[in-house]
Amino acid sequence: MSIREFVRKHPLLVLMLTAGIWALAFQGSRGLIEPDEGRYSNVALQILQHDDWISLYRNQDSLHFTKPPLTYWAIAASVSLFGHNEWAVRLPMALAFLLSVWLTYQLGRSFVPKRPWLPALFLLGAPVPFLASNTVNTDGVLTAMLTLAMACFVKARFAGGSPRWLDAMWLAFGLAFLTKGPPALLPLAVVVAFELWHRNAESLLRPLGLLAFAVVGLSWYGLVIQRHPGLLDYFLGHEVYARIATDTHARNSEWYGAFKIYVPVLLFGLLPWLMVLAKQKMAGTAVPAPLPRLQSRFLWLWLLLPLAVFFLSKSRMYLYVLGLFVPACILLAHRLQDWRIGTGAQAGIALWLLLLLGIKGMAPILLEGNGKDSRAFADAILPMLPGRPDQIIFVDDMSRNGLNLYLRTNIKKVSFESRPKPISDSAYDSSLAQELARPADRRVFIMKRETEARFLTEAAKTPHRPIRLGEWIEKKNPGNRDRMIYTLEGEFATP
Repeated sequence: MSIREFVRKHPLLVLMLTAGIWALAFQGSRGLIEPDEGRYSNVALQILQHDDWISLYRNQDSLHFTKPPLTYWAIAASVSLFGHNEWAVRLPMALAFLLSVWLTYQLGRSFVPKRPWLPALFLLGAPVPFLASNTVNTDGVLTAMLTLAMACFVKARFAGGSPRWLDAMWLAFGLAFLTKGPPALLPLAVVVAFELWHRNAESLLRPLGLLAFAVVGLSWYGLVIQRHPGLLDYFLGHEVYARIATDTHARNSEWYGAFKIYVPVLLFGLLPWLMVLAKQKMAGTAVPAPLPRLQSRFLWLWLLLPLAVFFLSKSRMYLYVLGLFVPACILLAHRLQDWRIGTGAQAGIALWLLLLLGIKGMAPILLEGNGKDSRAFADAILPMLPGRPDQIIFVDDMSRNGLNLYLRTNIKKVSFESRPKPISDSAYDSSLAQELARPADRRVFIMKRETEARFLTEAAKTPHRPIRLGEWIEKKNPGNRDRMIYTLEGEFATP
């Protein structure tokens, strides 16, 4: 059997083997990039260090509940199995991407039956979902859980499956809610709106499914709210209202912010498939039969309703729309289901996939010297340290939480001024004066060059003399972005 015949007979196997190699390759080739990769990995590592799978910590002094725990649990489990390395930390995102590709194939069986593999191929070759699978984030896992939920709904609604698939849908929505909270409700709103439109909403009221959603999606929230008084106000105020209606999080809240963030990421993320569609239209290629009205309505509702909410929200980030690539790829695949993929087109697809893999492999070189690589930072400061620190404390500076992966130490951030500390997502763990008043604990202090003098002034008020260990110079921006590294006399005197 020739390779071409094998591909024709086993398209899903070939697709998943390719996706697996592409998703898992180079996952550990670069260090954690601050701030997001460092923060997510640090919170996951704190689960193992505290042996607490319920409360989430940034360090032993500060809670961190900006995201629910499912992604953190996955990272912590991966690290416990495969060790403290970047490959293990990023593995859950790669597996989530693989699951999304497989589920998109299953959806293709309902919406693009002539070529069910085509939507999955488009998702595999979409730059944004593919490259996102190589970063530590919650959106990749959320996309997989939401796609699972929608696939279960499609199985029940469009593929003649058992109503039990609706119970599975509710369970998957519970997992999605446990991944990122309220954003998981947007595709659920799509399902509800679709069924209300067709006067079939009562079919969604499945007691077993609703119970599964409540147990899986809400029980953790109940536990942590009971354990930490004030957390409910934080969830509703800081994480829901503030993100939707205010600029508290400073995430592209301008009126044009959605056009600046979402339009480019969707257009770039659907390359080269949008170009193929444009070429086909210019060539006057025969247009396939339209989707059945119900299917078309569902897919467009899945794409446009969440996108409208993202446009209206005041908090906007590139990966928020990651889950919308699945319905977009299905719609594109339907339009291109009659595309004649000749030898030239096959070569073009292969070259495109190799280009994406090459960009992923070149990432360590492309990002070299950007100052945000925690592995490079750890390698640079490790020879300066008199021993393994129990705490690395950033003084009025961006904390590099990714150092926990490399140095197995707590990462803290202190300010020169004493500030109120919220229950979660605190900008600082304490003031420098409060930190200096604590007993010696194998601490290392890191600060910008321009704040060194102020640190020395504060340290002079304590009985312990500050000892300069060295300095780290940012290669691309030397000068005021350099970091000065200190400890205090007696910190490393005992084992």
